[in-house]
Amino acid sequence: MRTFYDAVARIEEHGYVVLRTSSLYDTEPWGGAEGGSFINAVYEIERHNNALQFMQDILSVEADLGRRRSKTIAARSCDLDLLLWANEVIDTPTLCVPHPRIPERKFVLIPLCELIADCLHPVLKTTFAELLLACDDLTPVRAHQA
Repeated sequence: MRTFYDAVARIEEHGYVVLRTSSLYDTEPWGGAEGGSFINAVYEIERHNNALQFMQDILSVEADLGRRRSKTIAARSCDLDLLLWANEVIDTPTLCVPHPRIPERKFVLIPLCELIADCLHPVLKTTFAELLLACDDLTPVRAHQA
């Protein structure tokens, strides 16, 4: 839980303003990752710089909070993803925005819908609420109990 608040503070230390944060959710590991349940949330952050710089900054925050990248699906101390960059579509070898697995993951869609349920996915042109209704992810997502 402390890592969540530390991540927000570190993002702000990089000069970003966290405008809103969804509720916190407990989620069983997705895709067979080990390490017990995860705490998930979505931040709305005021943009500056560019998406690639922001991605580099959040990777730095992850590393500062103990993240070691050994394999794709593994337990981790902190996992920050760049889900959206306003309505921009970015597809480069190092960055893909919107995050390509948003429609597959309820642990992303549920907190995302708290903040922008009626907004359109920049590629799919479907609201995030509609994506959540169509999502067939069976992984339990529960409100976090502090």
